[in-house]
Amino acid sequence: MKKFIYIAILSIVFSGFVACDNDDDLPNVSPSERGTVTDDQGNTYEWVRIGDQMWTTSNAQNGTDIIGAEYYNNFDWRYVIEPGSDEAEEFENDYRPKYGNPMTLEDAIASAPEGWRVPTDEDWQKLEKTLGMKNTDANGFRGEGVAYSLISKDSESELGLDFGGGCFPIINFGWIEINLDYVGEHGYYWTSTIDDTYQEDYPMAYYRRVTVNYGKVSRACMRADSYLSVRWVKDVN
Repeated sequence: MKKFIYIAILSIVFSGFVACDNDDDLPNVSPSERGTVTDDQGNTYEWVRIGDQMWTTSNAQNGTDIIGAEYYNNFDWRYVIEPGSDEAEEFENDYRPKYGNPMTLEDAIASAPEGWRVPTDEDWQKLEKTLGMKNTDANGFRGEGVAYSLISKDSESELGLDFGGGCFPIINFGWIEINLDYVGEHGYYWTSTIDDTYQEDYPMAYYRRVTVNYGKVSRACMRADSYLSVRWVKDVN
């Protein structure tokens, strides 16, 4: 598993940058309500109310365990993380307690606690607008300073997005490989919104990416069979 050795170092470096570089024009948005929700595997998450949405403040731990999950690489089945391997031990002891269990989009949608959902692209845009972003419809990195409101649990919003990296299907000479990359550097989060403009053999879905020491939030599309982090959202009744 790549880049685990950088997690502690990057976390220390990042902490020194969160307080500065924020856009002075951004609103100070504090939660108006807090609570907890429990998933189907007994994991409990805190949530905060931002505007008229309720967002969980830690990454999903449930779904199909990525240790032992399989993918087809043209000729046979391979493990994303092989059970009993050093990578599996590292994932279980170091990664999962901090970053949760990455999921495919299909698994994420099926694993949402009752009454909650994987946020749509519109849900993320609504949150971003509440935090002061103006160009939410744009692709790529946008919204200077908004990422800091999403990343730090010490920020006004307390949302605390993490840098758990992700597993992405990569085609090399006709072979498909899936590895857990960019841990401690980037956080990738699903939306449930499929982009139908892609004429591909597999669905493409919108996601959000936050990056260490960078104040903008990326909006783009990725193969829905990738393994990304998940937060849950719910509308206030």
